[in-house]
Amino acid sequence: MRSRPTAELLDSIRQSKRELHADQRDLPLPEKVRQVLALQKIDYAVRSARGELRSWERPWDIEP
Repeated sequence: MRSRPTAELLDSIRQSKRELHADQRDLPLPEKVRQVLALQKIDYAVRSARGELRSWERPWDIEP
């Protein structure tokens, strides 16, 4: 049985997430769009390998 994470570990993870979100919030819009497109391509590769996509569910072939 796995042990439960400590309160210090959870606090550290939460603080790191707050910092990451603050950094992401300050990014310029073109960079945010670039990141979304990159994540869509990753998602497409995973889902198409699993056979979970319909023919119309492809990301657009565009570059920001």
